[in-house]
Amino acid sequence: MKFFLCFVVLATVVFVTVSATDGRSGCRDPIEVGETYPHHFDHAKYWYCETLDVPATEMQCPHGLAYMHLLKECIPWDNWVWKQPENPPTLA
Repeated sequence: MKFFLCFVVLATVVFVTVSATDGRSGCRDPIEVGETYPHHFDHAKYWYCETLDVPATEMQCPHGLAYMHLLKECIPWDNWVWKQPENPPTLA
């Protein structure tokens, strides 16, 4: 019984660790270069792919603004709407 409980706990930790991505693009596909992607854990930040094969750079919206991926810009928090995070074509 202890073995089973330890296995369940370990499997849960591994699943959460593997599935918890911050949405950072690996920028390994040419279509990603010049694109922005939402940061999955901090909505005042976003990822910017500047160079092919170089992981995306974390960018910060100005104070009081949040990144809205549908608009591809930072907007006031009052206008920001949560959307299910999607991963870019490649992950870092």
